[in-house]
Amino acid sequence: MKKYVISLLILIGIGIALAYFTIKQNILLDDNVYLDTTESIRNLKLIDNNTNLLLFNIRHENKTNYSDVEQLSTDISEEFDNLRFEALFEEIESSPELDTATINFESELLEKQQHIKEFIDNHKNLIEANSTFFETIQEDSPINQITEELGLNADIISININFYRYLEDNTLENKNNLNDDIAHIEGMIENYTEDQQAVIYGYIRTLSDIIIFSEETQEHFALAIDQQTNATLNALEAAYVNFHNSAIEKSNTLKNALIIYGLILLVLLIIFAYLLRQQYANLEQQVSDRTEEIQQAYTDLQESQEQLIQSEKMASLGEMVAGVAHEINTPLGYVNSNISTIQLNINDLSHIIGHVRKIYAEARSPNRSNKKISSLLSATLKSYVEVQADEIFDESQQLLDDSQHGLDEISKLVTSLKDFSRLDRQSTDEIDVHDCIESSLKIATNHIKENQVIVKREFSQLPNIICTPSKLNQLFLNIITNASQAMKKDGGELRIKTQVKDDSVIIAFMDQGTGMDEETMHKMFDPFFTSKPIGEGTGLGMSIAYKIVQAHGGKIQVKSALNKGTTIAVQLPINQSSDS
Repeated sequence: MKKYVISLLILIGIGIALAYFTIKQNILLDDNVYLDTTESIRNLKLIDNNTNLLLFNIRHENKTNYSDVEQLSTDISEEFDNLRFEALFEEIESSPELDTATINFESELLEKQQHIKEFIDNHKNLIEANSTFFETIQEDSPINQITEELGLNADIISININFYRYLEDNTLENKNNLNDDIAHIEGMIENYTEDQQAVIYGYIRTLSDIIIFSEETQEHFALAIDQQTNATLNALEAAYVNFHNSAIEKSNTLKNALIIYGLILLVLLIIFAYLLRQQYANLEQQVSDRTEEIQQAYTDLQESQEQLIQSEKMASLGEMVAGVAHEINTPLGYVNSNISTIQLNINDLSHIIGHVRKIYAEARSPNRSNKKISSLLSATLKSYVEVQADEIFDESQQLLDDSQHGLDEISKLVTSLKDFSRLDRQSTDEIDVHDCIESSLKIATNHIKENQVIVKREFSQLPNIICTPSKLNQLFLNIITNASQAMKKDGGELRIKTQVKDDSVIIAFMDQGTGMDEETMHKMFDPFFTSKPIGEGTGLGMSIAYKIVQAHGGKIQVKSALNKGTTIAVQLPINQSSDS
């Protein structure tokens, strides 16, 4: 059975693991997550395309809507953070491919945003340089005045033509032509005044700034437009689709595994149930057999216990009968002696009665003789005097009175014995506890006398209690007997005190015997435990007393100290009946 239970526990563990992974996989397949992710990727693509359109507008149409580009840059960052940290956080954590695609897009996005920033900064500078250039070529501008003074119209016109050509088509050839014209002008500057040189240098510097800013603007524009954000977004979308499809396959695999597991578990449960039923049937039979054995053992134990208790009762009865026999033997002895003496006295008186009969017969005779009657009277009086009839009558009367007293004592003992056993009152009855105590004391008279015990009664007014009288008599006799035997060495006083407390009566037996130590007190109610020498006790007396008190719903308390005596207090309820 143990191996089946272990197998079942292993299967349950496998089932829990499968269910856990299935639930976890289903969480990754949440439709809301899928919709949010695809929508977020579409938004990223849309924002990226809108950014490129705005860049084209700014670059080729000289628009200055930089705030729109910056807002789109912020929007794409926020949308990407939403995708990465909310919609796809768990997926990215569990998929290396998706994690790589996310990192690649983030890298491309950061580079593009940096190029856009550089593009905007240079484009602003370019716009400012163009504005400065247009100011310098006004009719009243210093450069035009110097051109007229120095006759540089053709050279300036050539520079302007090549400059516009370069702005329209920034090829290397157009750039070189422009640089050649600028170099030609710079070679002629040495012959001019400082003011003239300053104006020409300012004009050339403005052209140079426009060329530099234009080149920088074009470079960062191209880098921003050519940045692979869209491609990495497509790669990110493809990675997520692959992940989602893989999750669907895993989910289907786990579901199929769960179905197969459920079927296997069902079959094994059926087998386990069958085996369990077989085990249960065997166990039930074993329990039935063991119960029958235990019941038989319990019955045998009860019988043995009853026999032991009966043996203890018989032993107590033997001691009790021996004591009663001793108590009866004394009055019975002097009753027998008195009867013998009375018989002798009757024999002496029979002579006088014989003379009286003769006188009576002669007096009734028709031929009676007074002389003979007188003679018979004289003989009768003589016999009366000889046997001392008055003393015989007095002695016989005294002997009869003594015999009657002895018979009364015997009658009391018999009555006490009958009251003690209460063979006609085995069921519960309402009795006076003092009667039970007195009956027990009467039966224990021999033990009390032999051990020189003085009984002192301190009885209170008690109500009658409901109990089993014969059991109560046995309880008191066992306690009194033990107390008497405890004072065997030097004798002593046995105080019996009764009182009422709440709904109970308390009977306390206080002796002046040898007492007990703690260990003996703890064991004194155990069956077969005795502190007496081997052969002098069975160890059942106080055990029986304890059971009698329990059967009456009472309590028994013991206080004792070595060489200071023992107090046993029995508390019995007034109105609770006993079924013992």
